[in-house]
Amino acid sequence: MRSTFGGLNTMVRGLYGNQVSLDTVGNNITNAATPGYSRQTVNLTTTKPQTMPGVYGDFKIGTGVDVDSVVRARDTFADRQYWKENSNLNKSTTQQYTLSKIESVFQEPTDTGLQTVISQFYKSWQTLSTNAGEYSNRVVARDTGKQLVNSMNHIKTQLDDLVADNNTQLSLQKDMINQTLDQILSLNKQIVTLEAGSNGWANDLRDQRDLLVDKLSGYMKVDVTELSNGSYSITCGGTTIVDGNSRLEMDVSVHTDPEYNIPIYTLVEKSTGIAMDVKDGSVKGIYDSVDNVKNYLDQMTTMTAFLLNDFNEQHKAGVGLNDETGINFFDPKTNAAGADTDFSTLVYFNGQWSIGGTVTRDTDGNVTNVVGGTHMTKVDILNSLKVNAEFDETGGTDKIAAKASKSTDANGENTASGANASLLGDLLQVTTSTTLGGKSMTGYYTGMIGQLGIQAQEAERNVTNQETIVSQVEGWRQQVCGVNWDEELSNMIKFNKGYSACSRCLTTMDEMLDKLINSTGTVGR
Repeated sequence: MRSTFGGLNTMVRGLYGNQVSLDTVGNNITNAATPGYSRQTVNLTTTKPQTMPGVYGDFKIGTGVDVDSVVRARDTFADRQYWKENSNLNKSTTQQYTLSKIESVFQEPTDTGLQTVISQFYKSWQTLSTNAGEYSNRVVARDTGKQLVNSMNHIKTQLDDLVADNNTQLSLQKDMINQTLDQILSLNKQIVTLEAGSNGWANDLRDQRDLLVDKLSGYMKVDVTELSNGSYSITCGGTTIVDGNSRLEMDVSVHTDPEYNIPIYTLVEKSTGIAMDVKDGSVKGIYDSVDNVKNYLDQMTTMTAFLLNDFNEQHKAGVGLNDETGINFFDPKTNAAGADTDFSTLVYFNGQWSIGGTVTRDTDGNVTNVVGGTHMTKVDILNSLKVNAEFDETGGTDKIAAKASKSTDANGENTASGANASLLGDLLQVTTSTTLGGKSMTGYYTGMIGQLGIQAQEAERNVTNQETIVSQVEGWRQQVCGVNWDEELSNMIKFNKGYSACSRCLTTMDEMLDKLINSTGTVGR
C-alpha cells in the first residue's frame, strides 16, 4: 500500500530539482562574462516508480524527480578547431609584427631611407664626372660614401637587434609555456580526484583547463586527448608535453650563427636538449621571423660584397689627381698602415663567400666552380665596409680615382676629366653585376624592398584571414557553451513557476492531510 505521506516526498523532490535548476541559472548569469566559462545545465531524471496493486493487476506510480548531474555545454570539435586555428593566427601575427619592424628599419620610401642615400652617392659621382678636379666635388663623393657606409651599418645593427628581440620574446614565452603546463597538470590531478567514483563533473575546473589549452595553443600546435579518468594528454609534434602525472620542462638552447656571429635561441626539452617540433604558434612565428631577418642580412651582405668587389675594382682601374692608381674606395683599413684584405677575388658559391680561390665562370659571368680560397663569413664582409681612411688625410681626396687615365703632360692636362667617375656612378644605377644577380645596385635594392613590401602585405592578409577564421570558430563555440541571456531568463521563469507549482501542490497535500488527521476519527471521544 502506498504511504500516506508519499506525495509529500514527491513534491519535496520537485522543489529540490527546481531549486537546483534555478541556482544553476543564477550561476550561468553571474558568470556570463567570465573568460572560458561554459554554460551549465541540470540533468533531471525520474526516480524509481512505486509498484501498486490494482483491480486488473499491478501498476506503477511515479515518485518524483532526482538531480542526476550538472553538466557544462561544450563542443569538443569546435575546441579542437579553435586550438588549430589559434596556433596559425599567432604564428602569422608574430611574422607580421617582425616584417613591420623590418620595414621600419629600411624606412622606404622616405627621404631618410637607404634608397635616398644610394641616389645621393650616385649623384656625387655624376657631378664629379663633370669636373674631377674640383675639390668640393671630391669631398662630396667621399662624404656621401661615408653616409652610405653608416646607413648600411645602421641597418645591419638594427637587424641584429631584431634577432635579439625575437630571442628575448622566445625566452619569455618559454617561461609562460612552463607556467601553463604546470597549471594544466595541477588541474588534471584535481579533476581526476574530484570525479573519481562519482557521477558528477568538475565543470569549473574543466573550464579553467580548456582556457589554459587555448593559451597554450597560441604558443605551439597542440593535440589534445581526454583520457578515461578525465585528464588531458597533450602532445606537440608527437611528444607528450603534459598528461595526468607529469609534464615536460621547457628551456631555450643558444647557438651562435656561424655566418653572423649572433646568438639564436631554440625551444628545447630541458632534460634531453632536443628541440621541440612546435609546428605552429608564436614560437614557430619567431623562428620564421629570425629566418626573415637573416634573409635581409644576406641581401645586405650581397650589396656590401658588390661595393667591396665590383665598385672597388672599377675605382682601382681609375686614376687620381696625383696620377696614383690601384686604390680601393672602400677599404677595411683603419689607416694607411692598417691590415688589408683583398676583396677583388670575393665570390659567392655553394652558399658561402670566399676570396683568393681559383674561379670558373660561364659565358654569362656566373660562377660555376671555386677551388681553394679562404672562407669569408657574412659578418666579416659587413664589418669590412669602410671608406678608405687615406681620403681623410691631407690631400687625400686627390686619390679618388675619377680619371680614366693619367695626365698627358707635366702641366696636368686632363685633370678635369671624370670618365672613371661616370663609370663608378653607372655601377650604382645602370651597369649590372653578376655579384648582384645581373642587376645594378639600385635595381637590386629596389627588388629587395619590393620583396619586403609583398611579404608584409601577404603577412597582413594572412593575419586578417586567420582572424576571421578564428572569430568564426569562436562563434561556433559560443553558440554551444556561451551564456544566452534570453534563454537563461526564460529558464529562470520556468523553474520559478515549477518551484511555485510544487509549493502549491505541497500546500494542498498538507491541507488534505490536516483534514485527515485532525478532522476525522473523532467518534467516541
